[in-house]
Amino acid sequence: MTNEKQFDVTYIQPWNGRQCTSKEVPASRLFQNDSGETRYRFNSHTDCEVVTVKQVSQEYLDAKMAYFKRYGTACE
Repeated sequence: MTNEKQFDVTYIQPWNGRQCTSKEVPASRLFQNDSGETRYRFNSHTDCEVVTVKQVSQEYLDAKMAYFKRYGTACE
């Protein structure tokens, strides 16, 4: 079971202007700037403009964790 909320984030890539989605982003990587806009910390160098944020249900995260505990991952 994970403690931190996770979100599916749709954002604008600053290097090419395309809209992209990252799945299961931890809440710690989302923040608001001085203007009140939500931003997504893509990596340690890049912050991206957020288009939409959708919270991932805890039930989904728990089911996914139970699956990996039982069957492992593709690389095991």
